[in-house]
Amino acid sequence: MQALYRKYRPKLFSEVVGQNHVKTLFLNSLKNGEISHAYIFAGPRGTGKTTVARILAKSLNCENKNGVEPCNKCNTCQSIDNGSFMDVLEIDAASNRGIDEIRKIRETVGYHAAQGNYKVYIIDEVHMLTKEAFNALLKTLEEPPSNVVFILATTNPEKIPQTIISRCQVIDFKNLTIEDIIKRLEFVCKKENINISQEALNEIAKRANGGMRDALTILEQVSKSSSKDITIEDVRETLGLVPIEVINEMIDSIKIGDIKKTTEIIEKVYFSGKDPEVFLMQLLEEMILKIESGDYELIEFLKPLSEILKDIKYSEEKLILIKLGFLSVMKLKPPRENIKKNVEKAEENEPIPESKLNDKDLESTQNVENKEKKIENKENISKIMEYLKLHGDLSLYVGLSFSKIEELPDRVKITFPPEKKIHYELVRSKIHELEKLYTSKFGIFKPFEVIIKENSKEDDVLNKLKSLFGNNFIVEGDNE
Repeated sequence: MQALYRKYRPKLFSEVVGQNHVKTLFLNSLKNGEISHAYIFAGPRGTGKTTVARILAKSLNCENKNGVEPCNKCNTCQSIDNGSFMDVLEIDAASNRGIDEIRKIRETVGYHAAQGNYKVYIIDEVHMLTKEAFNALLKTLEEPPSNVVFILATTNPEKIPQTIISRCQVIDFKNLTIEDIIKRLEFVCKKENINISQEALNEIAKRANGGMRDALTILEQVSKSSSKDITIEDVRETLGLVPIEVINEMIDSIKIGDIKKTTEIIEKVYFSGKDPEVFLMQLLEEMILKIESGDYELIEFLKPLSEILKDIKYSEEKLILIKLGFLSVMKLKPPRENIKKNVEKAEENEPIPESKLNDKDLESTQNVENKEKKIENKENISKIMEYLKLHGDLSLYVGLSFSKIEELPDRVKITFPPEKKIHYELVRSKIHELEKLYTSKFGIFKPFEVIIKENSKEDDVLNKLKSLFGNNFIVEGDNE
């Protein structure tokens, strides 16, 4: 049985999925007879680079063209499709990267076309060529015969020497959209009589990472390993993905700072044979979806998790690195056990209704509440300062040390004396970091206000009077 990606490889420009800018360029160039002598097709894998190269080769040599599109029926088109056409030579530079292969091209490039009108050289993964091979190719690219076209395909254009790039027309191939991939998958499923849910198609399109070839390969794999009707669970099981329920459970444990639960889930996923990198990617994807839905509390975890993903990529000790990484992540979130205990304690000791208190009791109760609130506010600020000192931005900690910090019911007020303007500017520039840290520590958002006291002689005089007489004096205004 022929692989789906080969069976449904486009044979006309109009059949190519996406890449409208590429199709328009070649349709116009063929129509006007303005074909360049050398092209670089640059883009991610599975986006149609080799496919477009073959269609272009057919269009240049087809015996019975339909406008500028190849007929796909003549001997030339069929020979190019099956790789037996003498004037279209495909080279895989990944396995033929030396100077000898390029010398063979130089030796044959000057000969007349044997079967068609144009000689087309398609060099795939051209960035894999050696430095000597590129140097050998350079002269041929600069002055090729008029009936020769070079197409250099690559997924890493940055590795191609500038001397080569300057002699070619560079065409960028883009990742396909999920919508384009789904539309093509629906077409293939209809042709192959594959029953599949829309959710499953969407999951396949997401996992293809913008490549049509990958999408068709996944579809074929799932169709062979699943029952008659393919569901999203079948796709996830075939690809070795972690169930979404486990991902959500992991996110919840991270949010509440439950280290034990987090490590249990990590071990469960690891020892079930799932790929740790795929697991972390799923975790990041789900967090991004939740953030887009308004759960901004998760933003602070994205960068640390992406760092874990980078750390384990080439390591053999993935489990221990993941655990260490998550322990660092959990420091961003204080454990909620104490909060839970306080809530339970508050529920057990319900306050006496105000209606049953006399004025003296009510005043006393309010004074106690205000005192407790003031103490709690001081503790909050102390926790912020302690975190900055040990784990956070040390410059921010130093700047705040020169200020007076007051936590009010609706905001946190930070006041600097007039001579500390540099520290004032530093803290003011990082106010969003403070707000984010406060939200992550205490679960509520409070705006931070940073002000600097004005230096006035009147303030100095008042301060001196207070030092001498306390508050037992009256300042009278001028009565003129």
